[in-house]
Amino acid sequence: MLILGMHGLSSHRSSRPTGKTQQNEPDFGTYHYSTPAASRKIREVAKVMFADAFASLPFSRDYELKILDVGCGLGFLSCLCAEFYKNARITGIDIFEHPSLKGSSIKKARENAKLLGFSDRIEFKKGEVLSFSPTKKFHIIVSNLVFHNLGRRRFEAYSRLALWAQAGSFVLMGEFFFSPKTDMVQLSKEFRILREIKSGFRQYMLLVLSKGSGQTRLN
Repeated sequence: MLILGMHGLSSHRSSRPTGKTQQNEPDFGTYHYSTPAASRKIREVAKVMFADAFASLPFSRDYELKILDVGCGLGFLSCLCAEFYKNARITGIDIFEHPSLKGSSIKKARENAKLLGFSDRIEFKKGEVLSFSPTKKFHIIVSNLVFHNLGRRRFEAYSRLALWAQAGSFVLMGEFFFSPKTDMVQLSKEFRILREIKSGFRQYMLLVLSKGSGQTRLN
């Protein structure tokens, strides 16, 4: 069931109710072509992978980091960032109108952050990776299962990520790499590939990328 659920994520996310979420618990939805149980299991796996990646970065957990979540969906990864980095400020962007996100909204993402006590540190915005124009750079950029949806436009998106990072910044990208050699070549033009964290699922991995070789100045 879990492998089937991961494959279904290739069409972004769905917001079908889980049916088991209590009023005081966040509802991060059910992944496209998945089931509520499989979606919960997928998030458990992703949480372990991203926590592993966070722990490998040269940042204390109490640093006042600026983090961008690209394709934030209902806020699962944004909230994970806020939980791990206690003083981080997170910006989550998503179009919130993808066919696989029927019934989802920026309002639901904000409600999830509020339920978990992170609404003062997470800001959700409507935005698309190929048109988003932030006014600041970020220490960490995260995404999960976003770029393969763009087809060949993902190569342009990789370049845009590099514009939003500063020297010493990191990009954590959980993704289906259907053409891994091609993607690695394109990503290596913009970043240093530091780690490849395998998931056990075919073609899905978490990449840890670095922008430049210097240490990030937290200012």
